[in-house]
Amino acid sequence: MYRTRINIGYRTVKSALAVTIALLIANFIQSNMPLFSALGAMSAMSRTPNDSLTACRNQLVGTICGCTVGCIFLMLFPVIYPPIIGFGVLIVIFIGNKLKIYYSIPLSCVVFICLCLYDAGTPLYYSLSRFFDTSIGLIVSLCINLLIKPYNNRRRISNMIIHFIQAFPEYLEERVINGLYPDLKPLNRVLRRLDDEINIFERQKFPRNPLRKEVSIYLRGCEQLAQRMYDELNAICSMNSTGLLSKECYERMKKLGLTNKNVEHFCCENPSLTDNVLCYHLNNALDAYEYLKCMHEAPDEEILEDLPVHQTHD
Repeated sequence: MYRTRINIGYRTVKSALAVTIALLIANFIQSNMPLFSALGAMSAMSRTPNDSLTACRNQLVGTICGCTVGCIFLMLFPVIYPPIIGFGVLIVIFIGNKLKIYYSIPLSCVVFICLCLYDAGTPLYYSLSRFFDTSIGLIVSLCINLLIKPYNNRRRISNMIIHFIQAFPEYLEERVINGLYPDLKPLNRVLRRLDDEINIFERQKFPRNPLRKEVSIYLRGCEQLAQRMYDELNAICSMNSTGLLSKECYERMKKLGLTNKNVEHFCCENPSLTDNVLCYHLNNALDAYEYLKCMHEAPDEEILEDLPVHQTHD
């Protein structure tokens, strides 16, 4: 019987918690539209604290935009008909695009539409109330993302490096020993994801740590070695013919555990140009592989253990 596995990540839990707290605060202050507090909490819960801070800033600007346009429309038009609301939405979207707060435009439009549809006192008072309600959710969401299990992708980056190291021998053996042309796209995807994750790690300001820069340098070094391995393997795969291995390269591959297959023919004392090119790129790839494996298996403890390792987030 097939069972569906339900995976609930930290961000999912934190989103639910942020909405709950925001609604409780809205009910405590007797807000007549607690929906905006919930919307604010949901819109600011991002993957990382930095992203949450950016989302909060953009959503606040978007809320101000929607409230301002809505307040002006309420003062200009005693009765607001649907075509007028549509025209107002067009203006809100135009302003949002000009301010480059693209992800805040939906909330800006919701704020504007609600201001136009619901009559609850003077336009200025109602606009300020909606802005205050939304701000509650934004602030609650930001605080939760900063204080409760702030995102740390250090383990994810480490696992990606391990995956690359473990996957590389099969590709190398397939090309150099078997003479086939493996598809390198999966390795390239791992490298792109690794670069994205390191970029996220470098941009983080929370949790604060004075050695984050040193750790980032170490991770970039690992990425450059992995990229070098890929480039050298790609160069070998670009060769029209594989050429013959030198016995030294073959013994080195066996020593590093990159192959356990027997090779009957090696290049002679006067190798061809193709043989030399193969050995050149192979040695470069093996150098990078050896360095990366050593760096990852026996890292500088002061660099690698300075940050707390959290479980990856959803």
